[in-house]
Amino acid sequence: MATFTTIKVGKPLNLDDLKRKSTPRGHRLSPRDEDLTRLVNEVSVGPASQVLPWHFDGKAATARMAANRVVKAAGTTVYVSSRPDMPGVLLFSRVPLSGRQGKNNAKER
Repeated sequence: MATFTTIKVGKPLNLDDLKRKSTPRGHRLSPRDEDLTRLVNEVSVGPASQVLPWHFDGKAATARMAANRVVKAAGTTVYVSSRPDMPGVLLFSRVPLSGRQGKNNAKER
């Protein structure tokens, strides 16, 4: 006995409607990149003394690369840094963080 498969047919379309609509170009951003874009915008308009942390899942190098790509696309002056005492967190600020805050670098004589 032969098995039959059912095909699903949608409602008819007008040819003019298809010609008028433009096809979407490019790819859709990932939810991570959308969150990063909002974070970079918030940092760029916030006070210079503010540092916003972003907790990421996965590899640190991948998260840093994605963050730097979003900062470059935004065209704003936002710095991305990390600290060894805060694993899994990237810090976004309007001023560069040296990583040597609080250390006394003066040489003793």
